[in-house]
Amino acid sequence: MGSVTIFAGGFGSGKTETALNCALELSRYHKRVVLADLDLVNPYFCSRELEQTLHEHGIKLLAPIEQLRFGDVPQVPSEVVGYLGMDNEMVFDVGGDEVGACVFGYLRSYFASRTYEMLLVVNPFRPFAETLEKVAGLKAALEKASRLNFTGIVSNPNLAVETDIDTIVAGHRRVEEYARRLDLPVKFLVVEADLYGPLQQKRLGVTLKPIRLYLRPEWL
Repeated sequence: MGSVTIFAGGFGSGKTETALNCALELSRYHKRVVLADLDLVNPYFCSRELEQTLHEHGIKLLAPIEQLRFGDVPQVPSEVVGYLGMDNEMVFDVGGDEVGACVFGYLRSYFASRTYEMLLVVNPFRPFAETLEKVAGLKAALEKASRLNFTGIVSNPNLAVETDIDTIVAGHRRVEEYARRLDLPVKFLVVEADLYGPLQQKRLGVTLKPIRLYLRPEWL
C-alpha cells in the first residue's frame, strides 16, 4: 500500500494549493496518484476546478458528485473507500472546519493498512493562524472532529502578491515557534517557485517546497 497525505488548515492557509502541488509532484514518480477533494467549506477555490489539469498528469480526482460538487453538503465520494483499499498514493484536501474534518473522520477506520501523514497548513498572516492560541484551537478542533492526530506542520507564510523574502522569513519564524509549542515538526516550508532560489541562501534549516499557484484569481 502507498502513503496517504492529508492537508488541513483554516481559510487562506494555502492547503488546497499545497495538496494540488503535492499530488502533481507524486505523479512524477508514481503511476497511481489519487487526489481526494473533501473541501466542502470553501466552494470557490477548490481543486475540483482543475480536474482537467490533473487528468493530463494521470491523477485521479475524487470529488462530490456533479450536482453537489460546488455546494457545502457534507458528503464523502463513494469511490474514496475503494481507492483506500488499493495500491496507490493518496492526497486529501480536507475542509478547514469541524464539518469538513468530521466528514473525513468517517474514513478513519479505513486507514488501518496505510501509512499516513496529517499536516496542518499554517499561514501566520491569516486570521485563523495569527496567534498560537488560534492555531492550537484549530488543531484541537480538527483533531477532535476527524478523530486523527496531526503529525506535522506545513509552513506557508505569505501575503499573496505582496509576499517577499522578508515576509517569508519572518512568518516562518512564527510558524516554527507555533510548532515548537505544539510539539510538532515543521515538515516543509512552501514557497512560490520564483522565490525558491533566493530563499535557499537564507539557510533556514527546513526543507523548501517550491510550488506553482494554480488557484489564484486573475485579479490578484
